[in-house]
Amino acid sequence: MKRTWRFWIALWAGKIITLGLLVTGKKGTTLPGKIANWIDPQIMRHLSLAYKDGIVMVTGTNGKTTSSNLLASILREAGRAFAFNQAGANLVTGITGALIQNTRWSGLAQASLALLEVDEATVPKFCEQVSPSLAIVTNFFRDQLDRYGELDTTVRMVRESLPKETVLVLNADDPLVAQFGTNHSRVVYYGVERTPDSVNESRETREARFCPLCGTELDYTLFHYGQLGIFNCLSCGFHRPEPETLAQDVRPEAGLLLFRVDVTQFEIALQGYYNLYNALAALSAARQLGINDGLIKKGLREFIPQAGRMERFHLPEGEITLTLVKNPTGFDQVIQTMLGIAKPLRILIGINDLAADGRDISWLWDVNFERLGTHEACIHQVICTGLRAEDIALRLKYAGVSEGKLVLEHTLTGALDLLQTNRASEEVAFILPTYTLLFPLREILENRQKNMSVSHLKAKERREGATG
Repeated sequence: MKRTWRFWIALWAGKIITLGLLVTGKKGTTLPGKIANWIDPQIMRHLSLAYKDGIVMVTGTNGKTTSSNLLASILREAGRAFAFNQAGANLVTGITGALIQNTRWSGLAQASLALLEVDEATVPKFCEQVSPSLAIVTNFFRDQLDRYGELDTTVRMVRESLPKETVLVLNADDPLVAQFGTNHSRVVYYGVERTPDSVNESRETREARFCPLCGTELDYTLFHYGQLGIFNCLSCGFHRPEPETLAQDVRPEAGLLLFRVDVTQFEIALQGYYNLYNALAALSAARQLGINDGLIKKGLREFIPQAGRMERFHLPEGEITLTLVKNPTGFDQVIQTMLGIAKPLRILIGINDLAADGRDISWLWDVNFERLGTHEACIHQVICTGLRAEDIALRLKYAGVSEGKLVLEHTLTGALDLLQTNRASEEVAFILPTYTLLFPLREILENRQKNMSVSHLKAKERREGATG
């Protein structure tokens, strides 16, 4: 495809803006992509053609960022260079900006492979211009109905957009994802045999109660969480496919998740069984890219949680875990993870209702907060912050958390101070924000962690000076 004068102007404008942002200390990829797309609406198509080893797309409701970063860790361990929208800007403008960053002024790509996280609602626009060689689809859950619309609409849009020649890496345990393989010839499935929390019956909210092919209610012999599990349609025969990548002997141990695939033992420094699926997605894709299990194992083991995905901060009062919450199923899994630690809990929940969070917060009533109510004895306090602090406090009250343990604090620094005040050594602290609160909270935590490190260094220097 011939590159036009529009392409060159768009590319150079994007690179100049990117350079300007870097000089001013900003990381933004959205603005260069926005300007470049305005100049040449086909620039993403032109840029994508330079990646001779292909483009890996990661999409789905939950786990896109973690799955992408896990795969990135494996690729680095294997010595593979690749373009990557690591900042998580997964709309057309952010993806274009990331590709511009990884393109030389001459128009040549700096790497032959691209790894791109793509918002599920953006997949149709993305695939109009880009034909991914490999596409990971993680799962589908209700998420921001005011933006995405009904879930079946999102699933249909993604399914119909994926090119026939793309190799699909699919979550076999999610019926909404597994259905993609019924009319696609190039499919790799991953799944879980069982976890310590798998059950034969479940009252959790499930998105795929009915067969996506014929509408008959699905029969489950095992539930992992949500609609993920071992399923079968007694009417049309649609069933959970046999995974090529199957996690067995799953167990948590000392803050790690351990599991076996075939004869190889793997581990990740992440909590929550939902992160097991993220690891399996990355593992399956890495195998398709020709990376051996030894390098995959090391890449998973060396992975450091990023940007509020079970990210840990070490402060003087104790460790804090920061993790994004954005929909009922994801929140339920975080609650399950917290309670599974079996230690006294301090929790800070931050709920905003800005555009990026979703204006409609009625989803909070679909979260199983009642589990916190029934385990109230192990909860020291729950601090509620954000624009909808009162709403989450009310929801928790109805869930059975006593008013005496609910605290309202609208300032983020004040909420963090309350979380750490008089904290006992055995207490575990979690911060659970929606999207627009994630990065402000993360910045405060990073600054406090950095200040603590500086203080410790100065104290060490004073001690060494005194002994010298």
